Amino acid sequence: MEQKTEEKTIWDKIGTIDYRYIYVFSLIMILIPIIQPIGIPMKVGSNAQTWHNTIVNIPAHSYILFNYYVDLSVWADMGPILVVTLNEVWMIPKERDVKIFFYSSTADGAVKMRDLLVTLCKPPQWRTDSYGTTWVDVGYIGFPNEAAYASFVMDFKSLILRDIRGTSLLDVPAAKEMAAHAAPTDVLTAADFDLLIWSSWGCTDPDMYVRQFWASGSPPYHVPMLMQTIGNCVPNVVPYVGPDKPIRAFIPGAAGAAELEMITGLKGDGTKMADATDLGGVATVILIALGNIAYLGGRFLGKKKEEK
Repeated sequence: MEQKTEEKTIWDKIGTIDYRYIYVFSLIMILIPIIQPIGIPMKVGSNAQTWHNTIVNIPAHSYILFNYYVDLSVWADMGPILVVTLNEVWMIPKERDVKIFFYSSTADGAVKMRDLLVTLCKPPQWRTDSYGTTWVDVGYIGFPNEAAYASFVMDFKSLILRDIRGTSLLDVPAAKEMAAHAAPTDVLTAADFDLLIWSSWGCTDPDMYVRQFWASGSPPYHVPMLMQTIGNCVPNVVPYVGPDKPIRAFIPGAAGAAELEMITGLKGDGTKMADATDLGGVATVILIALGNIAYLGGRFLGKKKEEK
């Protein structure tokens, strides 16, 4: 006896798509922005905009103290912020005569700095050629406790004797010029800087930085800050953030970096991760929609066809 096989409806076919195709589709959607970031439009928050404005509108002849904090265990979250911020600082026009003092509070930073300068960031040639006169890097400084930071802000030479090239700190023209910015003119202190850019994923660190770079000193140093951090530390940072407060703006994690990359047009890992998240979400919605279409179509439209 010939066995009759039931013909599958379009709804059955949609509802029984081979799961391997589903995996491939989802993987492709996530891989596209990793290979080539798209820059899917997103809402840019006030923190990212203030961060950008603070750097691009910094007054001429200003001095920036930049802590290129690098912890490779959280690089995926904080690295993109550091890269886009370094690029923004490098893009400050030469005629503005803004000088930068770099240091790292992590040993990872000293290892990563060359890669940041040569590979991930693109300093203009005039910056590269003007080391010592427009910027100085002193590498890794160990800060075992807050007392060390208290000593540092009063006199950088208490923890730093030489720059990365072995030159005595105040023999570096840029550092010597910075020291003369505020009294005492022969000592480099926190008072000599117009902006501090720093990073940390230690959620209690904002308290220490505010105490040392804002509240300490006589008169108080009141160095305005931009802070890079991770999402978990946001509640600890927010009380210090505002136009008249110590921290003018903060960027929490790679999602914040994506906002900065959107503003500057410098697409990097933040944009890649944001795009991958967005397209992964689109893939999920499409698959959920197909599942519902297959179910509803089979239940209602398929039923009507059987009745006919």
